[in-house]
Amino acid sequence: MGTTLGASEREALKQQVDQLVEQAPFNLLTRQHLLELATVESDGAPIVSLYLNLSPRKRLKRAWAVALKSMARDAIERQPTSISADAARAEIDKIERMLDEKIPDLERGVAVFSCEPIDLWWLVPVPLQIKNRMEIGRRPFLRPLVRILDEHDQYVVVLLDKRRARLFVGQQGSIFEVLDLFEDTPPHQKQGGWSQMRFQRQHDAHVMWHASAVGHATSLLIERFSAKHLLVSGTQEALVEYKEQLPASAADRLDGTFSVPIDIPANKILEAIRPLQEEVEAREEERTIGEIQEAVSSGRGVWGIEDTLRVLVEQRVMKLIVDDRYHATGGECLHCGMMSIRDEGDCRSCGKPLAIVDDIVDVALERALDQEAELELVRSPGALELLEGVAPIGALLRF
Repeated sequence: MGTTLGASEREALKQQVDQLVEQAPFNLLTRQHLLELATVESDGAPIVSLYLNLSPRKRLKRAWAVALKSMARDAIERQPTSISADAARAEIDKIERMLDEKIPDLERGVAVFSCEPIDLWWLVPVPLQIKNRMEIGRRPFLRPLVRILDEHDQYVVVLLDKRRARLFVGQQGSIFEVLDLFEDTPPHQKQGGWSQMRFQRQHDAHVMWHASAVGHATSLLIERFSAKHLLVSGTQEALVEYKEQLPASAADRLDGTFSVPIDIPANKILEAIRPLQEEVEAREEERTIGEIQEAVSSGRGVWGIEDTLRVLVEQRVMKLIVDDRYHATGGECLHCGMMSIRDEGDCRSCGKPLAIVDDIVDVALERALDQEAELELVRSPGALELLEGVAPIGALLRF
């Protein structure tokens, strides 16, 4: 047997991963979901965006339905006068009926986007507790989903030794085991001389073949599940062989190693990797701030709400960073797309009246998604302290 996977073995592994993607019940929120939702807009019919806490206490005696009705009253009072309250109530009634059917199969939270006239119905199970919120408007309200995706990037976790590897995909406080690879590796032989050398070479060949199989499987999972991070647990020898066999595209995602028993339960893996995940997120936030700081002098970075809104309108944003606590009222021109922190008067670009926006930062996030820009919502103490020295929002530009 060779030390690396052959073409037929690679194809067989690829088919197995493809089958997992199609059949496994993963409730993974992907960037593509957000991109698709960010393009949705209604001319007049109300789009209802609902984020609902479904913890066990909220399920007792349909407590979630009471919360839904309360949110509906508040949302209808806040909704733009151009949107029919009766149409909004009809959408909310439909959501309640659908949830009544689906609640038993849902997890700790759910996000729903509904607008029947434009054939919009999208339900996202969220396996962690979320805050209740409802918004009614001409576009989906995405900021909570952006926050969930940013805070809970998809990741691949690999546990390995010289004979076995368990591969997991996770997001949003959940983790799913997707592959368990086991190789019948010949044991080390104790006799000396040429016999020992021959068996040692055979053993090493199997270990390298196993590492190659696990490395290739890791790469496939990262690609197919759009995983942003890779975390690996293994013995010293197994890690060395694995890293040597790991394709470069997957090696770039390797953000940390840890040590747990190969047969540890999945919930214990979550506990083991949580500190690593927090470290990774903090490093990313601080690195993004540094990148923008360096780019400002060359004109490829901006700080501040007005300059950031301007470059978003110009569609030049490659990466948007925002203090997750930051909110600002503003105005949006529905004719030419201009955005401003001004919330009254006419658009300075085309002269049409500005539409008042309760939080222009939400609109900025949606615009960034439209441009397929990366998003970084800052929460870590170190990164927040760095932002205090510049501005609560900024951007790294494409050109």
